Amino acid sequence: MKVRLPSRRLFLVISLVVATSLALFDLWMTDNKGGELPQSVVFENKGLGPPVRLRIPSIDVDAGVEYVGLTLSGEMGAPKSPENVAWLNLGPNPGEVGSVVIAGHSGWENAIPAVFDNLDKLDIGDKLYIENNKGTTVVFIVRKIQSYDSGVDTSIVFSSTDEKEHLNLITCAGDWDKIAKKSASRLVVFTDKEGE
Repeated sequence: MKVRLPSRRLFLVISLVVATSLALFDLWMTDNKGGELPQSVVFENKGLGPPVRLRIPSIDVDAGVEYVGLTLSGEMGAPKSPENVAWLNLGPNPGEVGSVVIAGHSGWENAIPAVFDNLDKLDIGDKLYIENNKGTTVVFIVRKIQSYDSGVDTSIVFSSTDEKEHLNLITCAGDWDKIAKKSASRLVVFTDKEGE
C-alpha cells in the first residue's frame, strides 16, 4: 500500500519550529531576575505507550500492531502480514494529541483474508480499541469515512491542527492496477478519542 506523506524534511522542520517556539515561550514566561536560564524544556508526557493491539468489534478485527516508518520513497510502510496492522511510529502514540495513523491490507492475494477487508462496513459512531504496551486501552469513535483516488494527496490523514486526539485508519480500495502495482483508491476512516 502506498500512501503519500509530507516529506521527512518538512516533518523535521515543523517539529523544530514547534520545539523552538515552546522553548522560547517557556523562557519568556519564566521569571529569571538574577537566576539561571532553564537548562531544558520538559514536554508533558501522558505516559501513553506505543500500540500493540487494535480491536474493532463491529467488523471482527483483533490485530497485532507492527511498527513502520517511511520507505525510501517517503511513503508510509505497510504491514508485512495480511492479518496485522501497521502503526506509523513517527507520529504520536494513541491517546496523545495529533493524528495516529494505522494502515492495514484489504483484498489480499489468493483470497487470503486481510485485516481491513471489511473496513468499508464501519459506521459513524462505531468504536475502536487500541491497547498500548502498558496495558492501557484507549477508545476511539468513528467520525468520518472517506474514499480518495490513489493519485490524490492524502496528507490530511497524517496531521491535525485542532489539538485533539485522533486515530486514522487507511487501506487500499478499488480495483488493483497490475501495471502500476497499486489500488485505484484509498479508504480512510477518521476517528476521535472518546470523550473529545
